Amino acid sequence: MADKTVHGALTQPVLEVVKPEVTVSPDYEDDYSDVFKKEAVTTVKESKTLRVYRKACKRLGLVQLRTVVGQLGSIDLCFRDFALSTKEMKALCMALLYERHMWHLDLSGNTVGRKEFEYVLAVLEKRTNVCVLDLSNNELSGTGIRQLADFLRRCDNVTDIDISGETSVHKVRLSQSEVCTVENNSLSRLRLAHNELREAGGKIIGAALVKNRHLEELDMSWNHLRQKGAISIAKGLETNTCIQTVNLSWNGFGFEGSVALGDMLMKNNTITSLDISSNRISAAALLEIIKGLSKNRTLTTLKIGHNPITASFTSVLLEAILKHPHGAIQQLHMDGVVVDKEFEGILEKIRESRYLEVTYEVSLPITKKTREEMMKELQKPQAYNIDPLHMLYLLKEKNRARDFFEKINKDKDDGLTRDELFLLFKEAGLPCTVSVVDKIMRFMDTNGDGTIDLAEFLAGDKKIKKYSREHLRNSLAKQEDSYAKYSRTFRKAKIDPLTLQVKVEDTSKQLSPNTLLPPPTGMPGSRRGSTASMRGN
Repeated sequence: MADKTVHGALTQPVLEVVKPEVTVSPDYEDDYSDVFKKEAVTTVKESKTLRVYRKACKRLGLVQLRTVVGQLGSIDLCFRDFALSTKEMKALCMALLYERHMWHLDLSGNTVGRKEFEYVLAVLEKRTNVCVLDLSNNELSGTGIRQLADFLRRCDNVTDIDISGETSVHKVRLSQSEVCTVENNSLSRLRLAHNELREAGGKIIGAALVKNRHLEELDMSWNHLRQKGAISIAKGLETNTCIQTVNLSWNGFGFEGSVALGDMLMKNNTITSLDISSNRISAAALLEIIKGLSKNRTLTTLKIGHNPITASFTSVLLEAILKHPHGAIQQLHMDGVVVDKEFEGILEKIRESRYLEVTYEVSLPITKKTREEMMKELQKPQAYNIDPLHMLYLLKEKNRARDFFEKINKDKDDGLTRDELFLLFKEAGLPCTVSVVDKIMRFMDTNGDGTIDLAEFLAGDKKIKKYSREHLRNSLAKQEDSYAKYSRTFRKAKIDPLTLQVKVEDTSKQLSPNTLLPPPTGMPGSRRGSTASMRGN
């Protein structure tokens, strides 16, 4: 029986329809015991699906599987981890063409490849009663992913689909039309975990989420979503008006992604459960999320465990929940996070007026850090993510190149050294790494003598101006400017037009809304800071 080739939208089934026999032949072979075989042979009438399966196995030279026969005729068919061969999958799908009551089809863990998936698609095209489909942990190729997307674009019956663990998804060059799993009008639950979608996949799915109006649950855990990919997902959720449950755990949202999540929580009014566990969320990133939580009224469950959040800042989070009378948080999961001594006291205050279930690792008998200590923790030296040449251009922008050279040249000799460049960034409030200075030296030190003389600096300045302008044009063309505001440098760095120094804004503004820390002695305006409402930077 020759297979038919599928083209486009599968206008012809790849499976040959087997006409069932009216009577059951007693000379079939399967893996039944003799007793069960005798009972089966003497059955007065079998379902059409079962008769087709028996005949297909006989034609293909297969032994019937008891685990398959026992499920045929049920609305819930689970063939998980059966390790079905191509022929066995073909025989099964030939029978499923007649399965009128099938509602849930689970084919996960069966190494379903391109050929096997054509058989499955033929079933899905004919049996429009399938609502729940599980194809996780298979081997769908690029062709299979696109065929699935094409099918979901046209179908209106599948409401729940799981395509997690498809390791080839991140290798497929997805286009906007191929992410119609998110744009489908009937789909309410989509699981895409363990697919390594990375930045490109995050951008595409984030854009599709803006248009979706039916999806209620989304699982994108373990997908290497970082930086622009993470920001795109958060921006897509920001304007989405239907999703209620979101799992973004085990990615790498970090600071930039947390800023985007904070903005999302401020504007989204449908998400009730959010899982951002294991996302490299530090103390500074947590403060960005708190800004969103302080204005959100719908989120009831927040999972933020296994992140590098220090004990003192757990009280900051809980105090923000206490100060938000209209907040809906009922479950706060901080598995693997240690809390401080004040945490439990704040929790008791919250429970006096509303229900709140909190899980955490352990409460240590340590007191809260002082304001100064917490600000030092937030301002620890780290590499900023703006291009070093562009940052040098920003530092110099209001000065003539010659005057800027003299400003950097502290010892007034004939050239700039690596130490003087380090000092420039340090005085500007932007600690940098060795690689930053190395890039500037390679760019400007054309003769390679280890110093940058005035002539090299003037020539390099012209090249940096051209480089920065081209970078800006390219960024606008690629719409990358919308991502810049999420970076730590953009949110914290301010250029003083008089001194031309990049100044980091006072981090105490991020802590003052929670009124947890005593104001520094003699600080003007400390009373105002203790009563300020939580705002973004």
